[in-house]
Amino acid sequence: MISKHLCPCCSLPLLRHISCHRIYWFCNYCHQEMPILDRVVETNWASELGIRQVSEYQRCLSRWWSAEKLGSHLEALDSCDRLTQLANRHGFDLYLDQEWRRMARDQAPLSLILCDIDFFKTYNDTYGQEASDQCLQHVAVAIAAAVKRPADLVAHYEGEKFAIILPNTHAQGAVHVAEQIRSQVSTLKIAQTHSPLSQYLTLSLGVASMIPSYEYSPGMLMTAATQALEGAKVQGRDQVILHEQLLRQTQLVEL
Repeated sequence: MISKHLCPCCSLPLLRHISCHRIYWFCNYCHQEMPILDRVVETNWASELGIRQVSEYQRCLSRWWSAEKLGSHLEALDSCDRLTQLANRHGFDLYLDQEWRRMARDQAPLSLILCDIDFFKTYNDTYGQEASDQCLQHVAVAIAAAVKRPADLVAHYEGEKFAIILPNTHAQGAVHVAEQIRSQVSTLKIAQTHSPLSQYLTLSLGVASMIPSYEYSPGMLMTAATQALEGAKVQGRDQVILHEQLLRQTQLVEL
């Protein structure tokens, strides 16, 4: 049975398994088991878990898991953004490093999308913190809806910035995903009355793509995506810009 509960690591729906001995949740992608806890069974347990509950949570889990599995799960919680239920910056960094090494080994393309909500400070000043948090949650859902594959990662990087890691994806495919994200957020029609750009919330997106190499670090891809994002802002916002120079360098390496 698929539930509304989401895995804190990959944000995919958990599956409920019932056996003669116990009931537990299972992530088909991360292959992690998560027992049902009475205090959080009717809510999204990852979002409801507070700091004061952690020690009690550990005691409950220790009855089910080995120390190795417990440590792995707590690391997953540390990689989850509690506001949006996406990966946080820590989770993003871990996954980018992992996929960089994997794509370098396979000599396959790795793409990265960075996106900022346009004039989000103006939005926050106009509508307040609570509305801003709700706005981030709505945008997170819209972005996740546009990113289809289980291997792709959507992260709330910081503030109004989101990041999407796309393994085995060429530049053209990444640009297509970025345009889908921009379209999904546009259909939300979140009012932004004081924006100098539009009456509705918009996104600026930067895309970078390359075949990773052991000679370089993931920072090269991150820098290129950041430059592309800044280019989108300079050219008027509410658009997708691809880092062409990095793409040409990658094509030369392929030749």
